[in-house]
Amino acid sequence: METFVQTEMEREVWGAGENLLMQGNVFSLPREFRDLAGQVQLVYVDPPFMTGERFVRTRPIGAKGWKKGAPNLKQTAFVDQFSDEKEYLCFLDRLISESRELLRDTGFFALHLDWRMSARARLACDRIFGREQFLNEIIWSYESGGRSKKFFPRKHDTILLYAKSRKYTFDLTKVPLPRRTEGKKKNHMARGMDEDGRMYSSIVSGGKEYRYYDDEPVYPGDVWTDISHLQQRDPERTGYATQKPLKLLERLILPTTSEGDWVADLCCGSGTTAEAAQKLGRRFACLDLSPEAIAVSSVRLRAENLTVVCAGGNGPAKLLVEEDEDGFRLWGLEMDMSAFPEGTSREDVLEAWEAGAVEEGIFRPQYSFRRSFRYPELTTFLRGHPGSVQAVMTTDAFGARRAFVRR
Repeated sequence: METFVQTEMEREVWGAGENLLMQGNVFSLPREFRDLAGQVQLVYVDPPFMTGERFVRTRPIGAKGWKKGAPNLKQTAFVDQFSDEKEYLCFLDRLISESRELLRDTGFFALHLDWRMSARARLACDRIFGREQFLNEIIWSYESGGRSKKFFPRKHDTILLYAKSRKYTFDLTKVPLPRRTEGKKKNHMARGMDEDGRMYSSIVSGGKEYRYYDDEPVYPGDVWTDISHLQQRDPERTGYATQKPLKLLERLILPTTSEGDWVADLCCGSGTTAEAAQKLGRRFACLDLSPEAIAVSSVRLRAENLTVVCAGGNGPAKLLVEEDEDGFRLWGLEMDMSAFPEGTSREDVLEAWEAGAVEEGIFRPQYSFRRSFRYPELTTFLRGHPGSVQAVMTTDAFGARRAFVRR
């Protein structure tokens, strides 16, 4: 008889489960999000850009795949296709309106788009938030992408920043930048050293000298050229299409929020907003329509004070385990292997797993193990008394999540 049997379970709660990562639709926000109305300090949204494309995620398989990039699987991450501009603008209006409802009076809204729809989005934000609440059109400039010869290459995204009201507080000093690059002369300014040995650049205007010390920070303007796209083998990369770098979200979160504030994202994709918020000590509520996005995001987060809700829709599998006096060992999943490359083992198909118990129909994990580019090997042994593991949640290389309970 099998030790563990597969069961249906959508909700996984770590600790108090305060932070939210949920599969859902902006046209029908989950109750947990509606309960946050008027409480969120920053809503950042990186929605589909109306590219007309179907984006895929490249998922590594096993330790070798996570180390070298192959073997891997390609599957749809999200579909950025709308019947026409009217349908897209309806979606965008709902997204902006719901974001505004979540914000408290001191809150901020950041909408991330590209050249296709940013102008129309600006008009929609002006209408919903009010033109007087507009703060910035941030240009995030980068070098990656194609090189057109028919027009100047399109090498930037646009982030529209709005305040819900004039009660906001914005602290630019939280995102300092180094003033100069070592050895680089700054424009026409003279170089000097003061009596304390501090280097500076200076300029004389109206008979008065103005000094700019090397060890004093400067602060970013509304054109950001110092944050690059993620490179192919960057340790941050998840394989999820259109993933944004953590530095980008950190620069938005730090001056607009304080520790303990709520940060929300209604199109969370690969989970960059959630990871940045968690890293900076903010609470977060992140939503996406794609179960793939929820699976990818959950792997990036520290397993603490978190609720994950994601629909199943996964095929049957058998949990291969071994228990003895030393502890619990997970050998992998016995499942349909026809879609995997030849030679894929039962352990290779595992991308992550959690061990814990089930209370009132909710999976409450205590231990979490997952692969990443930094840690491609998956821990499969848990030391403890025989029978100590009551339930297991697995994520396979397709992103499918399955729950198993002890019979």
